[in-house]
Amino acid sequence: MTGPPCARSLFLFVHYPRAEYASMIFTSKLPTVNFVKRSPIFYGWIVWAVAAVGTAATSPGQSYTVSLFFDFFIEDFGLDRTMASGLYGLGTFLASLSLTWVGRQIDRFGNRRVSLIIGALFVLALIGFSFVSGPIGLLVGFMAIRGLGQGSLGLVNSTVVAQWFQQRRGRIMSLTMVVMALFQAAYIPWLQQLLASHDWRQVWVILAVGVAVTFLPLCWLLTQNRPEDFGLQPDGQAVLPVQKDVPVVDEAEDNWTLREAMSTAVFWIFLIGRLLMPAWGTGLVLHQLSLFAMHGHDASVVAETYSIYALLTAGAALLFGYLVDLLRPGLIIVLQMGSMTVAMLMAMVMTEGWMLLAYAFAFALAMGSGAVFEGAVWANLFGRKYLGEIRGFTMTALVAGSAVGPILFGLSYDLLGGYNPILWVGIVWAAVAGVAALIAPKPERRKKNVQPAPAAAGD
Repeated sequence: MTGPPCARSLFLFVHYPRAEYASMIFTSKLPTVNFVKRSPIFYGWIVWAVAAVGTAATSPGQSYTVSLFFDFFIEDFGLDRTMASGLYGLGTFLASLSLTWVGRQIDRFGNRRVSLIIGALFVLALIGFSFVSGPIGLLVGFMAIRGLGQGSLGLVNSTVVAQWFQQRRGRIMSLTMVVMALFQAAYIPWLQQLLASHDWRQVWVILAVGVAVTFLPLCWLLTQNRPEDFGLQPDGQAVLPVQKDVPVVDEAEDNWTLREAMSTAVFWIFLIGRLLMPAWGTGLVLHQLSLFAMHGHDASVVAETYSIYALLTAGAALLFGYLVDLLRPGLIIVLQMGSMTVAMLMAMVMTEGWMLLAYAFAFALAMGSGAVFEGAVWANLFGRKYLGEIRGFTMTALVAGSAVGPILFGLSYDLLGGYNPILWVGIVWAAVAGVAALIAPKPERRKKNVQPAPAAAGD
């Protein structure tokens, strides 16, 4: 059928079943402007810039945003802190179950197409959150913004950068975190002022408009899936001949499938260690107003400390972006666990100003290093060919961890009178994970057992 795009879309929607129509959206060719050949610089930098904007666009689905709305939810819907945390955790967990599937779609259809669909759905989810009227709606809203924003949109943005950069992957990922940290330093105070002057429901609509007018147009125009599609290689190295519709992956890479990666000990050791960051980190962020209040600090101190933390995260990301390309991954995990341990110890006693700074510094090191690890190390260990599926699985686990952490923090507060018991659990976890990562072996493929040929009769 010929005609304007809108007319073709309407025709497809009316004349085909919805499942088939959705499939046609995925598989039909997206219009594109070929800026790649015209770019005066390696096009990976353009892709990185769009991904950095996309990473900032995940903010409405992140815990540091939801935490500022949390007391409104508790008051307006008559919830206690454990119930609110439970809804948040359950919504986050249910949302995480889709991420492995999303990763497979990235491998199959490419980052650009999947990014556009996820970004558009995320905008609709943010608008829908403004209509939440009770606990059930809150649960559905958490599922939508966590699954589409914090999970899926974060996954596609980090995966596309890993496709365009290889040798400098850690440092490039750290630059993304620098942009994100600087953005957060301005975003959190702005959001607090917005909540002070507008109804919280209106703020969700404002956030939706912000994502729609920034990330979606840039993604449509500038994002491209892989350098090999245009005869390029990661990092802008030697030019390759383009073969249309034939996927090209660097033969020097050792590309592991998800099943193969899961058969290695190091995969699980690193993943279990990494789970501490989203689980306990999300718990600390989501309950930060209550945690700080227990030490005699009001909301303004929370905002100031978080802004300092965000700026320090930028420095931590740069540091670990350099270290990821130099040190073996196990040492990075050890540094993460050590930093998180200091942050949890400070969270128990931070009554003085210097303790708040120590908490912000240690927490920034832990969380900044974790984001760089996710963006670089899995690709370094297991290659790029099946990276979407592997990252989808690890993101499922990490997002599930961020679901459980706030619930455990809420239970500790309501049943045990504070957060110290759950923080001690986290310290023990960090110690065990650090030791395991330090002795973790490199991933090695299992050798197939080759049976010797039977001897000939008479030998």
